[in-house]
Amino acid sequence: MGCAGSSRIPHPTAKEVELAGRNGQVTTLEALKVGRSLYIGRCGACHSLKDPAFLDPQDWPGMVERMSENAKLNPDQQRAITQYLVGISASMHGGDSASASPADSSHAPHS
Repeated sequence: MGCAGSSRIPHPTAKEVELAGRNGQVTTLEALKVGRSLYIGRCGACHSLKDPAFLDPQDWPGMVERMSENAKLNPDQQRAITQYLVGISASMHGGDSASASPADSSHAPHS
């Protein structure tokens, strides 16, 4: 059996890179892979891992921020985990978040 159910934690694809960007988390596939690994290793070290669909994409950044101090994450680790969870959650919830933050409009896709 996998550590804290890590086998059920999805691997990111190019689709999640695109969806993360649409949800204010501009990233790369490599960064999402790092985020997944950190999520499993750092978050799963303390508690059972939540399925990324547990929260809507717009709710993950706040959750990760709240947990970052407990997990002793540096800003780069926090960012990678957030990008991973936002991208996967958006994919599982069918795409864009319902309430993308206006503060993230600088990352809007070009028309």
